[in-house]
Amino acid sequence: MSRENVYFINLHSESGCSLEDKFRWLLNEAGIADLVCKGELIGIKVHVGERGNLAYVNHNYARLAVGEITRAGGKPFLTDTNTLYGGGRHNAVDHHASAVMHGYFEATTGAPFFAADGLRGLDFEELPVQGRHVTGARIAAGICQADKIVMLSHFKGHCEMGFGGTIKNMGMGCASVPGKLELHSGTKPVQDHNRCVGCGQCLMNCPEHAIVMAEHKAVIDYAMCIGCGQCVAACNYGAMQVKWAEHGERLIEKVAEYAAALYGQFSGKALYVNFALEISPDCDCWDYNDRPFVPDIGILASRSPAALDRATMDLVKKANPRAGEENPFDALRPGQKCEYLFEYCRTLGMNDEYELVEVG
Repeated sequence: MSRENVYFINLHSESGCSLEDKFRWLLNEAGIADLVCKGELIGIKVHVGERGNLAYVNHNYARLAVGEITRAGGKPFLTDTNTLYGGGRHNAVDHHASAVMHGYFEATTGAPFFAADGLRGLDFEELPVQGRHVTGARIAAGICQADKIVMLSHFKGHCEMGFGGTIKNMGMGCASVPGKLELHSGTKPVQDHNRCVGCGQCLMNCPEHAIVMAEHKAVIDYAMCIGCGQCVAACNYGAMQVKWAEHGERLIEKVAEYAAALYGQFSGKALYVNFALEISPDCDCWDYNDRPFVPDIGILASRSPAALDRATMDLVKKANPRAGEENPFDALRPGQKCEYLFEYCRTLGMNDEYELVEVG
């Protein structure tokens, strides 16, 4: 396999060479101006951070990306997908409020923010992929319909994947709510009848008519249920719940397959950026962030998501302050296999061999 260019800036700055300047140089060296054509709708995939978490990527980097895309003639928008669990990003209304709270709105970034999978997370398109588990990845419609995408990803730990970077942001972060159900669960939803208020939203959104009302409570006919997750997304009260069943290699494979579907859809039409800053032990989906466990490293960009994650991981290993631990992510959660993600991505045609090019 040929080596993919991965561009890198460190965090040293001085007068006339600010971090903002260096980030713009990074984007241009990585080809953002060549990526964008006049009038195109360019989705900037971000993670606005759960409320209470402060480790997410600062909105000013999105502002700088918006500026470069606008300068090239594109029409940028900021986007993310709704969550499977409850919290501050479970639906488009709460998600927008969280985005504003964390600086991701038009007045601060120059581009509007919206949830790519719609009001309740139900808007998706199926992208084909040939994997062990997935044949049609349920990717948020607002992402699929963009002309090009620029993905801004925070590199950090993850309780199920071992680490999260661009591949995780593609596979899990771009999945609709039904897609996230497919990733996380090998079974059909479970019900908490005590939470059900009988509103009928789940019934109206079930494509198989597998839900009926009995004594003012929703009841799933599991013989008819196909496990699509529409009811989980539609319920505002937590009565329809995910049975969290997928962990380890199977989850990693599913996430990689979703990422491969998106990679195929946007072949030659995407730019990926990793922020190796505030490298916290857990995902930005948690309502807190623990202290970083390795020093800040820098920002990397590439047209190849697997090469980008590989290069970022290698720099994290070099920065590891704990002697004798080759991969600090593995040390965080013994038994998890960070390396397996790269191995499986290669079987899906995602090359992780790279050439590191320092910018500035």
